[in-house]
Amino acid sequence: MSVQQGFRIEVASRYQEWWRYNVALMCGCFDAEDRRTGFATASSHVADVGSNLTERPADAQPDRCIVLETPPCDHVVLYVYIIPHTLPADNGIEASRPFDVTLTFYRDGKRLRTQTRAVNQWSGASLELRVPEKPGDGQHTTENVHH
Repeated sequence: MSVQQGFRIEVASRYQEWWRYNVALMCGCFDAEDRRTGFATASSHVADVGSNLTERPADAQPDRCIVLETPPCDHVVLYVYIIPHTLPADNGIEASRPFDVTLTFYRDGKRLRTQTRAVNQWSGASLELRVPEKPGDGQHTTENVHH
């Protein structure tokens, strides 16, 4: 029986107002027989929902990256929640277009894949991903993106 390595999952954005969002990552860790063997979480809390801040707090890094590391396992089912605590200041459609977040997945120090997802500035995003994907497995997403 081979020993499996854990995963490292990074969530980041270059969006100028990335600070307006709290981020929570949760995942179940599973063995090859699809039995849950562990659970891992990570989060980045900038402000309470409804804070409606007028500017980025001094302690909120503009280039923050949220990192989740798991114990050794065969695969994970990951949930990513991106929750706005401060809504856009401008109600105009052009001013509040979706922005991108980048998810990068590593195993044993090697990058498995990087993907970009669009996030609605008003509602945020909820993502469910299996890593690594099963062949033919569709990824489940409820992103609430309106173009």
